[in-house]
Amino acid sequence: MNEIRLDLTQFEDKITLHRYLKETLGFPFYYGANLDALHDELTSITTDTKLVAVFAKEPKGNMELYAPRIKRVFLDAAEENYHLTVSFEEA
Repeated sequence: MNEIRLDLTQFEDKITLHRYLKETLGFPFYYGANLDALHDELTSITTDTKLVAVFAKEPKGNMELYAPRIKRVFLDAAEENYHLTVSFEEA
């Protein structure tokens, strides 16, 4: 099983966050950098993968509103894709 740890504590905006997700998770060049595209890529994973997403206890900037939406996408994708397991940590 692949285990990928995502440190999302440093981000204040969604543009740099999606750039990080694209690079870290190996998404294709055409990745749309939005929540729908993230969901599509996560549900397309075909090898057993565990994502551990670390969020800031007190998100900065736009992440205060965006972090709960990202968590929801991670959880929804894990429900749809039996190859994907997701857990969250706070830092």
